[in-house]
Amino acid sequence: MKRFIEKKLLNWKNQKKRKPLLINGIRQVGKTWSIKYFGENYFNDYLYVNFELEPSYSDIFKRSKDPKKILFELSILFERKIDPEHTLIFFDEIQSSNEALNSLKYFCEASEEYYIIGAGSYLGITLSRGASFPVGKVEIIELKPLTYKEFLMASEQDMLLDYIESIDRIEPITKPIFNKLNNFLGEYYLAGGMPEAVKIWTDTRDFEQLENVQENIINAYYKDFSKYPPSLMVPKIGAIWNSIVSQLSRENKKFKYSEINKSARAREYENALEWIITGNYLNKVNMVDKYQLPLKGYENTKHFKVYMPDTGLLRKMSNYPVSSLLEIIQGENIPFKGAMAENYVLQELNATYTGGLYYWAKNNYEIDFVIQMNDHILPIEVKAGQNVKSKSMAKVLETLDRGVRISMRNLTVDGKLINIPLVLTSELERLVEM
Repeated sequence: MKRFIEKKLLNWKNQKKRKPLLINGIRQVGKTWSIKYFGENYFNDYLYVNFELEPSYSDIFKRSKDPKKILFELSILFERKIDPEHTLIFFDEIQSSNEALNSLKYFCEASEEYYIIGAGSYLGITLSRGASFPVGKVEIIELKPLTYKEFLMASEQDMLLDYIESIDRIEPITKPIFNKLNNFLGEYYLAGGMPEAVKIWTDTRDFEQLENVQENIINAYYKDFSKYPPSLMVPKIGAIWNSIVSQLSRENKKFKYSEINKSARAREYENALEWIITGNYLNKVNMVDKYQLPLKGYENTKHFKVYMPDTGLLRKMSNYPVSSLLEIIQGENIPFKGAMAENYVLQELNATYTGGLYYWAKNNYEIDFVIQMNDHILPIEVKAGQNVKSKSMAKVLETLDRGVRISMRNLTVDGKLINIPLVLTSELERLVEM
């Protein structure tokens, strides 16, 4: 399935002074497939080296730091000539070889221009940020789960994607198109954005097979939890992970250690929580005390919310029945629907907005997300259905000149408030500027 990362990879390829590229992301997010597809379609040849499958390959990188010698030995090993000007060299699972990771520094400093891409799990690469990490010598791109628009592409709905990207004014989407977009959003809530889950769903529409794939992905994360951290931290990481559904089920979604267990204290679990956030298994959104410029200046790291990296995995972990797919979108009072919508919006904003993402709360008021767009503060409220009344948004719009409500309502302007449908979350920045 095609991914938007393809454009970033092409931009990197066309740079005159390119550094080696490092692609990281959580497990099974599609790194290997995306880079292989890139090599097959944009190069005469590509060389694939996997350090997890063949740990012995690291010995080549131990013996020499000279890129020419490294490539010469690799050409002997793979029985093929490597033409650096026309060959993509792909080091997969690079976190399994500190020597290979360190070699990227020397490929960067070499007089010849190489096409070098390394890929690995976010956590493994992060833990390697010691002497072996080539600081300043690599360009880094993080690959995230498929966005809603990428899900449309995977579902062969390119015309719907073109329609979204053609919107150039704030006006309601025609009802048939709006309904079709929302139906695919319901499928996205179900399948999420992990490539294997998306493929099995788009190929088969089989609930049981989808559930099995998602269960396997979650189990793979549990294995990571026992593989990388100190052994004393492992039970705490598992307890935090298992509390996420209950954390997001509450109306006030601020992270509470008491949801892990009633006697839990921050000092006992904060290192384990930081570990799991650093690995990108959870996304953290800090609170701001004031919605004023600059937001970073009012960040309060003691209060925060956490979200799953993928809405489909959240649905699976909550045991939300797949048979209720349409109810997730159409129903007004569906349990856990608000958590699904908020996690989805967080996921879309993480993929499309490059600035800091916060939330604001004071007394009985709370705004789900707050971002800074140039010299404006933009409050964003998420509503899962059509019932969109909010005293919190009314409160902040007493002093701010505009806000955004993301909900099941159609695209309209209501005074200072822009109503953006959930299906158009990815277009937020350009819609606000219209």
